[in-house]
Amino acid sequence: MELTLKQVAQITHTELAGDENFVIRHICDLAAPQPDGICYLVSLEKVAVPPGFVTGAVVLPKAAKGQPLPIKTNVLYADNPEWAFTLLVQYWDAQTPKHTPGIHPTAVISASAKLGANVSVGAYSVIEDDVVIGDNTIIFPQVYIGKRTQVGENCILYPQVVVREDCILKNHVILQPGAKIGNDGFGFVFHEGRHHKIPQIGNVILEDDVEIQANSCVDRAKLAHTVVGANTKVDNLVQIAHNVRVGQSCIMCSQVGVAGTTTIGNGVIAAGQVGIIGHLHIGNGVTMAAQSGVTSNIPDGQTYFGSPARPMKDMLRVLAVQNKLPEIYKELKVIRKGSEK
Repeated sequence: MELTLKQVAQITHTELAGDENFVIRHICDLAAPQPDGICYLVSLEKVAVPPGFVTGAVVLPKAAKGQPLPIKTNVLYADNPEWAFTLLVQYWDAQTPKHTPGIHPTAVISASAKLGANVSVGAYSVIEDDVVIGDNTIIFPQVYIGKRTQVGENCILYPQVVVREDCILKNHVILQPGAKIGNDGFGFVFHEGRHHKIPQIGNVILEDDVEIQANSCVDRAKLAHTVVGANTKVDNLVQIAHNVRVGQSCIMCSQVGVAGTTTIGNGVIAAGQVGIIGHLHIGNGVTMAAQSGVTSNIPDGQTYFGSPARPMKDMLRVLAVQNKLPEIYKELKVIRKGSEK
């Protein structure tokens, strides 16, 4: 693929200082630049340019205009270089075919299923009775979609995805390989010395622009709905249990586990390996630091850390005291010996 810098500037809404006819053939990482490639820097101060760095163009913050540059190259100035570069990567990625259009002859599609315009279904995928799939959705090979499921427009379901019966995927949903939507919730009642399964007859609703990454699970509700709100992004190996409700524009990093019937507000960040027990309420704009064990409700806008998780300031004080415990213990031993004498 080739783009002139004039085209790049139009795609990224940036201000070009350089040769508008220069041709870009590669999008590059700072660690591996190429003479006909393009990179970006979020800041001249925070990011060091490696020795011998040569690239065809670089996206810089507008604040860098007029400053001496560490390299001689074409420059595109942006309010937000990372966002401008993302626009370019999105454009570039959209031009790169990833699937075979159309319906593969080995796909098994129920006669009662309804497929919209320009839907693609890959080899050995199965689409059950009364499924509805919206326009321009891409179903990769070896995907299973259960009965009565609704999939919206412009969705992408990658290989080995399972969406079980009655679930609802709205528009622009992305399910990465191995994501499982609508598994039974982990519900059992203990009676007469045995665990008896409680049928999980609810469903899962993934709202617009949700992305669930590889090998993550969202369990169906016991009776109503497990919901993941619009624009929320769920990393690999995350477990969202039955009846959980996750708000809009949340980030849930790898190995997060959320137990049943917990409600999570909008704009929440759960860093890696956060565990949240059931029946809690996590407020809007909350951040839970990595490996936090959350055992109580968290008010809006708070940052929590630790296990059990506490407000960050409180936990930092606890850690500061813990670090002094060995010396305190030594002092106590000396005092004890003195008192024994």
